[in-house]
Amino acid sequence: MLKVGEKAPEFEGTAYHKGNFKNVKLSDYDGEWRVVCFYPGDFTFV
Repeated sequence: MLKVGEKAPEFEGTAYHKGNFKNVKLSDYDGEWRVVCFYPGDFTFV
């Protein structure tokens, strides 16, 4: 578990942005503020 002020581990995922899917890495945004949200059930029929 991470605590405030600790560096998040590097990860890569697929993002949907402006009508397209693209691969992104956490390190793509080094030097910028980041908010990461996960929706495990998104795009599924639950």
